[in-house]
Amino acid sequence: MIATLASVTTLALVALAAYGLGRPCLRRIVRHEADSLAVVVFGMGLGLMGGGLVLTALGLAGFLYVELIGVLTFAAASLGAGELVRAARAANDRSPLRAAACDPVCGAASGYPRARPVVAFGVVLGAIAVAGSFVAALAPPTAGDALCYHLELPKEFLASHRLVYLPFQENSTFPLHVEMLYLWALALDGAVAAQLIHWGMGVLLVLGTVVLARPVVGQDAAWGTAAVVAVTPGVTNQMTAPLNDVGLALFTTLALAAWRRVAVDDQSRRWLLVAGLMAGAALATKYVAVVFAAAVVMSALVIAIRQPDRRHQLIFGAVVTAAVALLVGGIWYIRAAWYRGNALYPFDPLAVLARSTEMRDKTPLEWNVMSLVSAPWQVTMHPERFGGWGHQPGELFLALLPCLVVARRLRGLSSLLAVAATFALFWYALRQNVRFLLPIVPLLAVAAVWAIVQLERFPVIPRRIAYSCVAALASCGAAIAIARAGDKLAVALGLESRDDYLMRCEPTYPAASLANRLTRSRARILSQDYRAFYFQGHVTRESTYRRATRYDQAIRKPTDFSRQLRAHGFTHVLLAESDGRRGIRYEPTLSRLAERQLAADRDDSLVCLRDYRFTDADGAIRRYRLLMLR
Repeated sequence: MIATLASVTTLALVALAAYGLGRPCLRRIVRHEADSLAVVVFGMGLGLMGGGLVLTALGLAGFLYVELIGVLTFAAASLGAGELVRAARAANDRSPLRAAACDPVCGAASGYPRARPVVAFGVVLGAIAVAGSFVAALAPPTAGDALCYHLELPKEFLASHRLVYLPFQENSTFPLHVEMLYLWALALDGAVAAQLIHWGMGVLLVLGTVVLARPVVGQDAAWGTAAVVAVTPGVTNQMTAPLNDVGLALFTTLALAAWRRVAVDDQSRRWLLVAGLMAGAALATKYVAVVFAAAVVMSALVIAIRQPDRRHQLIFGAVVTAAVALLVGGIWYIRAAWYRGNALYPFDPLAVLARSTEMRDKTPLEWNVMSLVSAPWQVTMHPERFGGWGHQPGELFLALLPCLVVARRLRGLSSLLAVAATFALFWYALRQNVRFLLPIVPLLAVAAVWAIVQLERFPVIPRRIAYSCVAALASCGAAIAIARAGDKLAVALGLESRDDYLMRCEPTYPAASLANRLTRSRARILSQDYRAFYFQGHVTRESTYRRATRYDQAIRKPTDFSRQLRAHGFTHVLLAESDGRRGIRYEPTLSRLAERQLAADRDDSLVCLRDYRFTDADGAIRRYRLLMLR
């Protein structure tokens, strides 16, 4: 329980520090902002952007030291505490009449009181889903991609005190802004705290959806959009793992919300700076942000064509936003170009145009009209074809969005749907992974809630049936989040140790535990499995190493295997095999070479330290062997 409290305390400290960094920036950029929720959300977003930027600068300069990060964190947290005191005093000084005057104007949903109970019920379900994801986030991380690079790279950077280039780690030159926030948590506490950072970004995404939706659907229904996002299974699943898709969705949502305040609502142009900073954080998080930016630009071009009197304003806004975004996020693309010769490494636009075999594997749906029309059904009902059930969008959107055909027009909604539709088309053409659709979930949530509001125009019996179906689908989303936390409750409450949990749930942890006890951080391991975070030593992925060195082609006789790897500095080999009937499959080169030497070895130059089997949740059986090279 003490470990859990320490991780939660670290989350609170990072949140306070982020607010301390972001709130003064927001005050200086936008001098008058009455919406307290927007102040908190944009302040936290700017703080997370600033914190990641500071850590990136420290990494480039070689100053990623735990002590320095701790001092800077407490200094920023002190600023955050001062900002909270200032906000409390301002709230006490504000009269009820003035507070009412400062509230955002209620929009379309205010005229539909019968929809309010449905929205209120959705908010309760959303809170339940968020609570369930919080419990799941308190368990040690076991997500494969997280242990492969989202946490592994920050661990390596922190150990090296700089943003070191890892030639055999393909992800080391990706945009890594969210990973720098995980480094922040790793420096203060550990992996669970890093996982809670992503959970906190999910909470901000839910609140940011309210900020985006209020000018469109009104204050009441805006909370309904938050509920729709909160019960989306893909969102709550991401909130339980230290990945980066929810972080990307947060920054794209805040960037779009800030940009629309100028482009649609004619507010102060200073919001363009906020939009640029948030867009820069999105670009620094994932390449998908480039696609989202292209979708926003194309939708802005449509507005400029339809409204010539606003053309100058839109062009000016696009230029300012893009310039600020490139200043913030461009460093990661420059770094990739410096080391890889390709700013978008490993993405190759020519491979998309040529429709290479590799790209066909990443786009299960063919390029034809029938596949395009059926894409929403395929993504919803068969998400295993597009990245897995864990990231599914849920059936709520599939049920509600067709209702927009008979819904009344709503100012501002069409531009949001234009961005979502354009992004979806890019997604369809480039990379059909359901995780990459998270940036448009808040946009679709606004449309879904407007569809719920429009159900009030139906006759009594059809309306009640429709409301019941919506409630049932939302309940399923909340139930999924609760069910996901079931086997993690014991470790979250401290009734099961984190070591015991990892032994039970993480396939590489038994080998990592043994290697750590024997060698600490001195081991250099060539591994068939891509999970590396729990090893204290350095782990090199065999598939990447083989493609770069072709070491296997230089082995003429069985005993050359260990001799060559030892000469290259490796001390251990981790073999991973599966039963082949289901689940993950491993490239067999390393196992084949090791088996040949074990069969022919007479001087024990390859010693098996541990041999065990692990059963995945889907029933697949893996076999792991940790071998020492002598």
